[in-house]
Amino acid sequence: MQDTSTVQRVGLGEQVRARLQARIMDRDLEPGARLNVDALAREMAVSTTPLREALAALVARGLVTVEPFVGFSVAPLPDADFLRDLYDTRLHIEPWLTAQAALRLTEGEAGLLRACLADMGAHVRRGPWQTHRTHAAADEAFHDLIAKASGNRPARQALAALNSQVHASRLYMADQQGAENTAREHEAILDAMVRHDAAGARAAMAEHLEGSRERLAP
Repeated sequence: MQDTSTVQRVGLGEQVRARLQARIMDRDLEPGARLNVDALAREMAVSTTPLREALAALVARGLVTVEPFVGFSVAPLPDADFLRDLYDTRLHIEPWLTAQAALRLTEGEAGLLRACLADMGAHVRRGPWQTHRTHAAADEAFHDLIAKASGNRPARQALAALNSQVHASRLYMADQQGAENTAREHEAILDAMVRHDAAGARAAMAEHLEGSRERLAP
């Protein structure tokens, strides 16, 4: 069922993006579906300006595509080859970044990472996107905080784009699996980092990415 309720006019573009993202993740808007800007704007009782802003943000997250003279569409489901390549790229970047972050990690950064772990329990990985998004946001924040702690800004920006593709792929899947393993792997990463064990943190991140790839694209 389509959600035709209006959106409050506080942080309008972001609210529109969140509403559209929820509809995409819940498959109310199916992969490949054309997105009519005028029709969506009428549904949400907003002008086309915040609607286009929201769609551009979803393009950046890999959830929407845009083609000249065609317009916006919901992104198709990624295939297994794409996911394997995506994880191969992360495996070349992220373990090294994690090792760098382990050497620089502050108590404040460790506290933020622990807060992310608290929002990544199995109870928030099941059901529709409205339920699952707590875990997804915490997962994304966990990896971004590590990249930020590394001090390498270009690599952090590259990793953010890769991670958005991972979440888009995972959240399209109806059956969310592996919450317990994911939690254990993140805890191992953080444990090594707080001990400033660069080699251990690098190995723990690599193990996590290998496990995540296997769960997502066996």
